[in-house]
Amino acid sequence: MAEITREKAMDMAVKYLSFKSRTSSEMVEYLKKKNVDDNIITDVMKKLGEYRYIDDVVYLKNYVENNRHLNYYGSRRMTQDLKKRGISDDLLLSLEDLFSKEDEYQCCQMVAKKNLRVLKGQTSVQKKKKLYDKLGRMGYPTEMVLEIIRSLVLEDEPLELSEDELVFEKKKLSEKFDRDYEKYRRTHSNKGAVGKELVFKIKKSLMGRGYSYALINEKLEAKREELGDE
Repeated sequence: MAEITREKAMDMAVKYLSFKSRTSSEMVEYLKKKNVDDNIITDVMKKLGEYRYIDDVVYLKNYVENNRHLNYYGSRRMTQDLKKRGISDDLLLSLEDLFSKEDEYQCCQMVAKKNLRVLKGQTSVQKKKKLYDKLGRMGYPTEMVLEIIRSLVLEDEPLELSEDELVFEKKKLSEKFDRDYEKYRRTHSNKGAVGKELVFKIKKSLMGRGYSYALINEKLEAKREELGDE
C-alpha cells in the first residue's frame, strides 16, 4: 500500500471536517484508522490548528449552544458525550461556566413541560414516574429533577374513552361489584351474621373496597328480602 503523504492526509482531514465539526481526538482517531503515519498526523493536526479548522475550545462552546437550543441534555449527559468525543477533563471544567445551573434548570423545566403535554390523560403517579425517568436519561441532576416535578401541577386526569369502551368498563365494574358482594355475603353469613348485622358488615366491607355509597345501597335494597333485613 502506498504511503499517505502530508498533502493527501490534509485533504482527507478537510473532507472529514466537511460533514461536521470534529474534536482533536476524533480527527487523530480518524487519521490513525486510515493508516496515516504518526509524524504526518502531528503535522496535519498542527496545520488544522493554525487554520482554526480544529479547536476544542470553540467546539465545546458550539456544542453547548446547540444543546441549549436543540438537544436540551443535562450536564451529566453532556459531560459523558463530550468525553466520548475526546474533550479533555481540563476543558470540561469550563462546562459549568458555559452552561450554568440556571441554564440547566431552564432546559430541564422546558423538557418537563413539553413531556407533560404528551402525558395528558395519565394519573399524577404515572406522570411523575415517566418524567423522572425521562429527565434522568437526559442527564439532569436528581435533585433538580425532583424539584421541578414538585413544582409542576400534576393533577389526575381521567382517560378519555370511547362509548364502547365506557360500556365495557361499566360492565367490568358491575361484574366485579357483584363478585365482591357475593364474597362478603358468604363470608359474613358463614361467621353467623344475619339481618341488620349482616347488611351492616357487607356495607362496611364494600365501602372499604372503594365502592360508592349509592351503589352499595342500591344493591342491598334489591337483596333486602334475601338478607332478612325486614
